[in-house]
Amino acid sequence: MNKKCAIIGTDDRLLYLQEELSSNLEVKLFSTMVWNEKLVQDIHEFQPHVMFFPIQAMMMEHPFTLPKSCEVLFIGKKFEEFESRERKVFYYLEDEQWIWDNANLTAEGFINYFYLNEKRSLYNKQFIITGYGRVGKRLAYALHHLGAKVIISVRSEHQLFEAKSYGYQIETLDNIIQKSEEQSTYLINTIPSKWLINTDASCFIKVFDLASKPGCLINNEDNIPINYVNPTSLPGMFFPQDAGYLIARSVQTQLSVLEEEK
Repeated sequence: MNKKCAIIGTDDRLLYLQEELSSNLEVKLFSTMVWNEKLVQDIHEFQPHVMFFPIQAMMMEHPFTLPKSCEVLFIGKKFEEFESRERKVFYYLEDEQWIWDNANLTAEGFINYFYLNEKRSLYNKQFIITGYGRVGKRLAYALHHLGAKVIISVRSEHQLFEAKSYGYQIETLDNIIQKSEEQSTYLINTIPSKWLINTDASCFIKVFDLASKPGCLINNEDNIPINYVNPTSLPGMFFPQDAGYLIARSVQTQLSVLEEEK
């Protein structure tokens, strides 16, 4: 008899995760982002051995309890309910292979998003990318090879000169507002912290904030600039099948490691 796996979440990628895992597990998808009494009851009736939780933290409306059958948890964003549980816990957002593969899909997803919403070519357009982590690097590479002018802006001197070594223009994060006053440049933010004053968004043609919520705006509740967008989960938006298979590969790899350890 196959072990059971419960997948929780509403993301389209999870349908393909379910499809891939079903070859070795009995999988059931619970389409919700709310941890409530009904969900707890349904999960206890199903008695899963493996549970997959969504990337974003769920809304908690009921005490967090899991059936005794549950042996392994796959978690997206960390939150307190999981910290003291005596089960194997894997934070799939920290899987290095998944991070890089997902960064590739994010870069390609941004290009799709730009074409659909701006209805303009990337060629010869100027983009400032703030942040030079995995997503920033893959974006810079993709945009550069499509003929865009790429400027990398970070505070880290190490990352600045790494970017320069690949042929990109560089600028310190403290100077990009001053350098962009003519509103001739697009800004793509990948830094997951609040650093951009709302009124400074007007210095750019448009601000594409790819960081997870709450994004880069210092005041992100009121006076959202009209040229600011926060298109998160681009892989799920444009490539749910590919993105779902990437998550499945990460889950399957970890489960295989656990089997080998027994």
